[in-house]
Amino acid sequence: MSWERDLVHYYREFVVKLPKETIVSVYLVNDGSSRGVESTHLDYLRQEIPRFTFIDLPKNLGKGGALRQAVAKTTGDIVIYTDADYPYQIQNAVDMFGRLERDEADVVVGVRDEQYYDQLPLPRKIFSLSLKVMNYLFFPRLKVKDTQSGLKGFNQKGKEIFLKTKIPAFLFDMEFLVLASNAKNIRISWIYVELREGIHFSSMRLKTILTELANFGLILLRRGN
Repeated sequence: MSWERDLVHYYREFVVKLPKETIVSVYLVNDGSSRGVESTHLDYLRQEIPRFTFIDLPKNLGKGGALRQAVAKTTGDIVIYTDADYPYQIQNAVDMFGRLERDEADVVVGVRDEQYYDQLPLPRKIFSLSLKVMNYLFFPRLKVKDTQSGLKGFNQKGKEIFLKTKIPAFLFDMEFLVLASNAKNIRISWIYVELREGIHFSSMRLKTILTELANFGLILLRRGN
């Protein structure tokens, strides 16, 4: 299937598992790309998803910047974000919604297990596991040490914290959880995430790794602010 049909497929699979009265809105961000998103794709999405919002950024802001743009526009009580291809089992998002809907937590984090790491390319696996170790060493108050899975959810209290993040690229997730862990009134919970069949991850470039290490240093400097 094409990406827009995939999105509709997983949207329907998610919605059907929620309570019938639940209203689900979908926000899709194009982070400054000039290709891959056509008007026919958007017409199809608007036809198939009743509450669909497309955010077309003229300039690339990085994953963190793009998500802040989308989260700022959300109007629901609960926000769940992930990648457009949704690499996880739909039940993971349903479980996350359930915890937030039952008010068991303000922030729910997807956590990866050993089986997940075994499917990553070696450079990406090394970076992810190294970052986890660094979190233990430098951020002992961090309530969830695996900060980088692409599935997270929060209520309005968590949204307020999320919008305070500043990192443009991948480590915005970590920055968010550092801020949330330091907030006295934020309850953080986690669930294990499982990959869907057929998911293949790209390897990380050295430039990306170096950029994220620099961002790690920025978060470390800001943690006392």
